[in-house]
Amino acid sequence: MSMLIRAGVVVPAIGGTVVENGAVVVEHGRITEVLDARAAEAAVTAFAGEAIDEPQSVLMPGLVNIHTHGVSPSPLFPSGSAALADERWRANLDRHLHAGTTTVLSTCGLGSMEEIRYADANHAVHVRAATAHTPGAIDAARAADGAGLTARHRVLTIEAMLDAGAVAIGELGGGQTLGGGGQDLVYLPAAIRERTGGVVTQAQARALKEAVLGRFMSERRYRPEVLAAAAEEAAITGITTEELRELIVATVMPSVGHARDGIREGIEAARILGVPALVHSASASADLIRSLQMQRDPRPATIIAGHVNHTSHTVEEAVALAELGRESGWHAEASVFDLLEGRETVQTREHWDALMARPGLVDVIATDYGHDGRHDSLIAAVRDLVDAGHRTLAEAVEMVTSAPAALIPGLVRGGAMLRAGAPADLLLTRRDDLRQVQRVIVGGETVVRDGAGALAGSA
Repeated sequence: MSMLIRAGVVVPAIGGTVVENGAVVVEHGRITEVLDARAAEAAVTAFAGEAIDEPQSVLMPGLVNIHTHGVSPSPLFPSGSAALADERWRANLDRHLHAGTTTVLSTCGLGSMEEIRYADANHAVHVRAATAHTPGAIDAARAADGAGLTARHRVLTIEAMLDAGAVAIGELGGGQTLGGGGQDLVYLPAAIRERTGGVVTQAQARALKEAVLGRFMSERRYRPEVLAAAAEEAAITGITTEELRELIVATVMPSVGHARDGIREGIEAARILGVPALVHSASASADLIRSLQMQRDPRPATIIAGHVNHTSHTVEEAVALAELGRESGWHAEASVFDLLEGRETVQTREHWDALMARPGLVDVIATDYGHDGRHDSLIAAVRDLVDAGHRTLAEAVEMVTSAPAALIPGLVRGGAMLRAGAPADLLLTRRDDLRQVQRVIVGGETVVRDGAGALAGSA
């Protein structure tokens, strides 16, 4: 099938350029031509195939998300939790696709290639695998949860996964295993409920945890008077302050040391094997990341600090760590979480704005995973970067297309650029509001029209 799409703005994701009133020609699932305004005008009236003419729209490559969870039937998160039911991971992929994302990197990290291939073959989104199968990471998952890990998962290795088709290492560490948001949301409230019968919110759990361990997960940070006040605020009864401290330590800390070992092991593997690695950046891992960055290891490697805008950092800490990373040759990914629209788990955009306002600190944008998968979309992040004046349209689009594709070789065929020979994975959105998705095209086939209608199919 042949297709010509003319748009008011075409963003090739190459060199910060845009083509006003340009067009893309698609034949047999691949881009054959990218036309300037004059050639597009001549071609659109004479084209023999399907001609789409949208002068109020923007055409760009399908978006690429290098930090996702819950997009396959594999163990969930770096904690190796039970896999999501089929309808839930498929729904997560639908949400990505409806908002224009055509390639995702699964960074739960402890699944098998068979599980990733199953998701890839049964949805229009291209699903690719990252692996975190190091001894430390597996021990951390088992200490925190591990309900989704089978004997097969536990004996997999990074080398075996890469040989089978994984394209990156990660996510190294996670909020569940490093005492972060996963503990606040799931494990600590569950432990308190089991011990006392009381129900605490995510914010209350975080306050209790930080009263005992601080933001950096150290028992030396314990402040008994702060814990007592936090327990009173959360209406926790039937347990002494000391017993509550012991419960928090016993719940949070068993996985932390293993997770830190897993980060070291994964980065060493990245340097030995020459494979990109994505590392969990947050206050609990900041000292380790800082130490690794300052080593100035001469072996070339692509190390990506994930969600450098994590709100467990102060704004100043986030900026300083990203600046050190840049000086050390690391790359930085900022996650939109739900800070723009949902604001369920992240209620501030200070970190986001502080990092984006500094040119060169952030290389790529991703989503990570909001509560129950309710994160904001990549295209909403693109719109925000442009509206806030942090990036031009071309620059913002590259941060979610060609830039992540370049960081992780093998992730996207054709490099997520509009150029002859590349697969026709395309996104057409409204020019006045990029979040209004008009079409998503995968392999030359329209799979989403007007923000709905995902089609399952071979990726």
